[in-house]
Amino acid sequence: MISTGGWQTASRIRAAINSNACDGVSIARSLIANPNLPKFWADGHDLPPSPCTYCNRCLLNAPKNPMGCYEPLRFANHDAMVEQLMTIYNTHPVLQAPRPDEVVP
Repeated sequence: MISTGGWQTASRIRAAINSNACDGVSIARSLIANPNLPKFWADGHDLPPSPCTYCNRCLLNAPKNPMGCYEPLRFANHDAMVEQLMTIYNTHPVLQAPRPDEVVP
């Protein structure tokens, strides 16, 4: 059985699985807010520095905007939020838009 909703603390996830309360957890919104959440856990952190607030702004923006966190309280300013939102387009060189000098006429 997979448990959904509100999972972003490594120790709570371990406890839930180890106690057989569930076989696994779903961390969709937590990953939207913190795409590198598994790395935080692997580095020994229990909770990301800026946890998901479960405001659902990601879901409201999903139909027409880049997938990501739109909670302004999680960011230093609007530009920082937009910078994180746009990282989805800059994760792999093949997916990046070419610079004007790279376009073959």
